[in-house]
Amino acid sequence: MFLLVFRGKTQTNDVKNHVNINFIFNQKGENMKQLKLIVAFVAGLFAFTSVQAGEMSVTGSMQATYQSEIDNVTGNPIGMNTDLTFTGTTDTDFGTATWKMGTDGTFLGDSGADHTLSLATGFGTFRVANTGDPAAAVDDITPTAFEEANGSGSGTIAATNDVGAGMDGSMSLGYSNADILGTGISVNYAYYPRLDGKTNNEKGFSGTNDESKDSAESINVGIPLAGLPIIGDSPLGGMKITLGYHVNDNLTTANQSLEGGTGAVVFPLGPLSVGYQKKVYAPVQTDGTKEFYKDDVLGIAYAVNDELAISYNVYESDKHAEASIVEQETKAINIAYTVGGLTLAFQDASTSNSGYSSGTDNDTRTISVKTAF
Repeated sequence: MFLLVFRGKTQTNDVKNHVNINFIFNQKGENMKQLKLIVAFVAGLFAFTSVQAGEMSVTGSMQATYQSEIDNVTGNPIGMNTDLTFTGTTDTDFGTATWKMGTDGTFLGDSGADHTLSLATGFGTFRVANTGDPAAAVDDITPTAFEEANGSGSGTIAATNDVGAGMDGSMSLGYSNADILGTGISVNYAYYPRLDGKTNNEKGFSGTNDESKDSAESINVGIPLAGLPIIGDSPLGGMKITLGYHVNDNLTTANQSLEGGTGAVVFPLGPLSVGYQKKVYAPVQTDGTKEFYKDDVLGIAYAVNDELAISYNVYESDKHAEASIVEQETKAINIAYTVGGLTLAFQDASTSNSGYSSGTDNDTRTISVKTAF
């Protein structure tokens, strides 16, 4: 501890009005020693601590649509959606840390918000998230100019069906690597301690939320043929194979667990792109019954020029229940025209046996205006 004392003194000699500033220390020797230690410690902190400046950005899109139901009551046909993604990045000694929050169509509070905290390193990217399930990310990756065949409401795919459905919304740990050992092969993996559909706050936990669900895993792997000998240098070198799988055991042994897998082949050839995908999956069942689905997806897209693209998409889905098999088929034509950040799109889709109900049709026509920023 020290005291700072200012003393003023008027002198009558040659130097007048001189101000003396004296530092008076209690127990001078010991306190001076302590002060030196404190100064050295603080100086060391400044010497070994660096300030890392972070950055924040906002990106997103807005979309307005007009959809006409041919076989159902349309009502008000105007729809709208706003997606915003807030991204913050900062550098660490281990790599670049990134935080993302996506509003996913909502903006009030955190309702429906998607959160991701990731750390990109030389060994791959590690993350904590409640969104971005690897299997759900490849549920339909066949080429299209605008939307999947059933992406605008034609046909009925239950929210608990499809590959990766029901996986997002729970807290998970993940790892991804876009180029394993220079082979071009990518992997994306997620582990869910419990697939209970609850996003926990910091220092929170889900407790007894949906105790019937066990842990879950999800993965996708991308294999480009460009790296293969001979084939990589041929026209087939642009082809890419993508595999996806997810599983979540139901702790009630009599009930069906959530499980699914898919394999897709996409082959770009100049402005033409062709893709085929096979999917097999079983949704969660809570009443002891069993059912599963087998899907075949086809997409053919053609880029007329840099602004205009067209596509033809087909989605066939067979529902295998305990006593029956019903096929739902959706066919769609897509057109998209892009000017800068604005995209005008149209889809005409028709579905037979909609909702896996024989003889039920569901046709839709959708106009979309979408802008990205």
